[in-house]
Amino acid sequence: MKKIILIAAGAVLALLMAAAGILLYVWHRYEMPQIVGDTVESERYDLEEISWRWFSQYFDQFDGWLVPYDYRVVNARIENMEILTDLEMPCIQIDYEIYTAGSGSGIVQALDLSDTDTRRVYTGQMVLCWEPDEDDIYRITEKMSPVQYQMSTPEFQEERQKPQTKHFEMKTDEPMTYYIRDGVLYVTYDSGENFIEVPDGYEKVCSQSNGTYNELLPYNSYVITEEFTGFVAGHSLLYSTDRGETWNESRIRQSGYAANPFLSVTDSGYYVTMAADRSLGSDYYATYYSEDLKNWISITLPDYFCTNLTCSFWTKDGRGYYAKDESMMATLDGGKTFQDIVIPEAEEITERLGFNPFDTVEKMYEEDGILYAVVGQGDDGDYVKDGKLREALYQSEDGSTFSFVEEISDDTPEAAG
Repeated sequence: MKKIILIAAGAVLALLMAAAGILLYVWHRYEMPQIVGDTVESERYDLEEISWRWFSQYFDQFDGWLVPYDYRVVNARIENMEILTDLEMPCIQIDYEIYTAGSGSGIVQALDLSDTDTRRVYTGQMVLCWEPDEDDIYRITEKMSPVQYQMSTPEFQEERQKPQTKHFEMKTDEPMTYYIRDGVLYVTYDSGENFIEVPDGYEKVCSQSNGTYNELLPYNSYVITEEFTGFVAGHSLLYSTDRGETWNESRIRQSGYAANPFLSVTDSGYYVTMAADRSLGSDYYATYYSEDLKNWISITLPDYFCTNLTCSFWTKDGRGYYAKDESMMATLDGGKTFQDIVIPEAEEITERLGFNPFDTVEKMYEEDGILYAVVGQGDDGDYVKDGKLREALYQSEDGSTFSFVEEISDDTPEAAG
């Protein structure tokens, strides 16, 4: 009897292992359902109605044991729909939210979804273009992101045909810096004695969505040292660890928006802050951290603050600072909590001028254990001395309390002739 039980148990185990093997094979062969070319049946051509029907049918496919766990969706819902009429054929933008069964890494990457504060809940956006296929059948002819749609509009294309790129001289007050000449990005470690070309750096780092190139990189958007040189290049980090002899590229996220990025190197790793979303003219920033320049994790930021940032900087010991005009917040515990940081007015200058001209934190840096912040005048500044815009230099020894040091000149390089 005992032998029969053992044989039966072995048979059951063998069946379970065979079933598991088949399931793993099916998961390995899994292909993401295509969106372009998909169809839906409807009695009338109503973009919202056919999009609702398609959305429900499409995400129903991500349920069941035959779907790999990292693609499985528990629930999907539409948050908003908007009909777009900038092209010859009207399209529809769908803003939606999904709740995954597990990490959702597969579907998150495939659909370029964004995290939320709620575990396993992600948001996404897509623009769909439909056309009649046959009686009561409608087919998706194109799927794109809202940014791709905007770039395809006649207004954008017209603007794109009028590129105007400004050129600048090299910053001569920094021995380790970058230089752009004739559409090539270089770095120097010896005040311009020798220049090292960054392969494809000009296109990757400087190109803008309107067809122009930004040759005046924001101060905190790059790091150039002998140990590490890095530039934020679109959605990636372009970097070298051997004084520019070899270059590597690390993908940070799948998509983003063209707004000033920020890069910091700390004792423990690398922080990149970039625009991850855009709405109603505002750029919404996210920070990503990596220890190995391969895997990046998102740092949760205060939603109410991190829009249209003018500066972001992380110190060597891992304190993070975020500035929006004259307002600043800091995290002293790696992003767990945030606190307000007050930049006091430069009283002697305010008393002399009758107003405070300095209202925008533009850059930050560390030197000999002291944290410095440079506060400029923003886009409408007109306080000038000797033909140069003036800025205010502040310092902090404890990372929380800043004091005014002195008034300095804006060090923006001269325009190239």
